[in-house]
Amino acid sequence: MSNNLFSIIIPAYSEEENINDLLVEIEKTFKDEVDLEIILVDDGSPVSLEEVIKKSEYKLNIQIVTNGYNLGQSKSIEVGLKNSNGDVIGMIDADCQNPPKELKKLYDYFIVNNFDAIISYRKNRKDEFLRKTVSRLANFILKIFTKSKFKDLGSSLKVIKRECLESLTFKGDMHRFISPMLQARGYSIFEIEVEHAERTKGVSKYGFGRIVPVIVDGILFYLTNGFTRPAKYAIGKLSLMLFLISLGLNLIVIYQKTVNSIFVHRNPIFIISMVFLLLSIQIFSQIVKVDQE
Repeated sequence: MSNNLFSIIIPAYSEEENINDLLVEIEKTFKDEVDLEIILVDDGSPVSLEEVIKKSEYKLNIQIVTNGYNLGQSKSIEVGLKNSNGDVIGMIDADCQNPPKELKKLYDYFIVNNFDAIISYRKNRKDEFLRKTVSRLANFILKIFTKSKFKDLGSSLKVIKRECLESLTFKGDMHRFISPMLQARGYSIFEIEVEHAERTKGVSKYGFGRIVPVIVDGILFYLTNGFTRPAKYAIGKLSLMLFLISLGLNLIVIYQKTVNSIFVHRNPIFIISMVFLLLSIQIFSQIVKVDQE
């Protein structure tokens, strides 16, 4: 393990239109100033990113790791960490919305200051309305559960000591919780403003469907003190509580159908009960994953 090596992890899914542009910018930005390795994690993209990159020539030290299927951003970061060699880890998305010069800014600040992690916040986001709305809603929810004062928990641009990252758990959408998890473990963190660019190629993979997993992970973060203590009991308790609430609401629905002839599909209580049931199943699945791993 080289103390001077800077490992940049790039999780990527269906970013074949952007990946070469990103690597070109990384090469221009860092040049020969930094001992650098790139860990590109292809998260089961339909079009092989390795084949796309083969068509270009780089002087960069690039290692490509391909997941057999889409595991998600959190697991891809974990895969990248396991395949990296540096004591300092950088993270950047593959959509070219985070300019590599901003990652270099974080790295330079990290080198001259005594922090365990340098994170970022996007002051002027260039996302489309839907993604910006979903991200702000997720950020608001996360701040409630994590009691975090960080400005932008969704910003993936980070530079962190390897030993700090290795102390974390990467499941579900835990990549959103990296900063609060580090804080809960007592690590020192500094947040820097960065520029943000518009997506010019490809399509964003984020939508309102991401909110439910964020809520589930946020609740688990709160109940387990930032995932610093065994979570199984808390997860099981929460799952059972949500299931019982769902069961109780369904009994009300049955009563209203029997007595008042209110059709199920027109009853808002039934919809609410299904939300609680889905949350219960989602949380219970976390227990199963823990047991399997």
